[in-house]
Amino acid sequence: MLQEDKQILWRASAVLMGMALPTILIGKGVLYVLLVLGMICGLMATKDESLRATVKLLLNSRTTLAIVALMAALMVGVATGINPRYALEQWGQVALFCLGAAALFMTLREMPGRHVELMLKTLAIATMAACGLALIDALAHEPRLSGALHGVDKALTPYRLNFMSGVLAVILPFVWARLMVKSREGEPFAVRIAPWAAAFGFVVAIACGGRSGWVGLAAGVVVFLLVAGRYHGLVIHKKHWLAGGGLVGLGLAFYTLAAGWEFVWRRISIFGEAGHERGMLSGRGDVWAQAWDGFMSAPLFGVGVMNYRNLPDAIDLHPHNWLLQMLLEGGVVGLALFLVLVGLVAQRFFGYAKGNLYGVAALASFTAYWVTGLGNTSMFNGWWMTFLIVLCMLGWRAGWGGSELKKRRRASVVVKPGTAGL
Repeated sequence: MLQEDKQILWRASAVLMGMALPTILIGKGVLYVLLVLGMICGLMATKDESLRATVKLLLNSRTTLAIVALMAALMVGVATGINPRYALEQWGQVALFCLGAAALFMTLREMPGRHVELMLKTLAIATMAACGLALIDALAHEPRLSGALHGVDKALTPYRLNFMSGVLAVILPFVWARLMVKSREGEPFAVRIAPWAAAFGFVVAIACGGRSGWVGLAAGVVVFLLVAGRYHGLVIHKKHWLAGGGLVGLGLAFYTLAAGWEFVWRRISIFGEAGHERGMLSGRGDVWAQAWDGFMSAPLFGVGVMNYRNLPDAIDLHPHNWLLQMLLEGGVVGLALFLVLVGLVAQRFFGYAKGNLYGVAALASFTAYWVTGLGNTSMFNGWWMTFLIVLCMLGWRAGWGGSELKKRRRASVVVKPGTAGL
């Protein structure tokens, strides 16, 4: 394959994968198609020799070993759980996502540094576009727009954008890192828009109304500010804290305009939800209590993947809490192996965070994901697993390649002697 053709494939791969996560607002199908097409383009551009080295690295990784051990433990729960056939189908889907993660790992490790930069740039642009569309959807009260985005059954329901708060909590740290990096390099456009773009994304995440996403966003902000402040000289003054409070108020004001004061007050006060629809925290307290009772019936290896819904008198389809879900469906053994896996990734991201801002973004995004997941959708929900996989792989590649990316950026602005007047 000609070098020019490979560069075209790498550019296509970077743009497609950079666009993928924010398009969840349009639909899961769009997210999957863009991501798969991006991986296909990237794998087509790889070299046989380096690809073999990447596969060897993947197979020798402690993270891969932890995933294999976790999947084996979950299989025991599948075989001994309450509905083995159903749980086996769900386990197979999780295994397919693991294979997809391996393909994404190979694609990103082979991707040249300048195309990783392009992917991060595309992610930032697509995220801002998704924020704009989400805010219009929230405020316009247009049934055709909401129906096109979320389906006719969810059009104009006050809950239709809740998931976007969690989505933005996971994506925005990479946008913040990108803006900071470019601002510090003196790029004029980034210097002008960085504070406004960061503020806009923050406000939209609140205006979408997902409470678990709000908490995850707060956790991501705290981690980003603390780590970037300690290792990368980020200084937050009193005026910035005041501005942050103002942005929270603005986000809540937009949410109130979108959903109405009475609804928003019940959501914010929590206790005001008692007696309305499913009760406080949208009924999660009852779901969590039932998940704990189910765990006690099979404490070692659990009841099987996604088998909460098959419990007698199950209240919901999943426990809305990854910690309880892993405990219930994977047992103590599955949860212990899962926490080992999470610890390995967190340790690596913390190391990257000391070296570059993309490592900070990876750590903040990783934290936001797990905090959001304490009240969010199923751990084994396909689109939510996809977010975990992509944020981990992007955080690993951008964090690991931070020094390489920096060298490339410096090389791109070096002026050769005698060319200053060109």
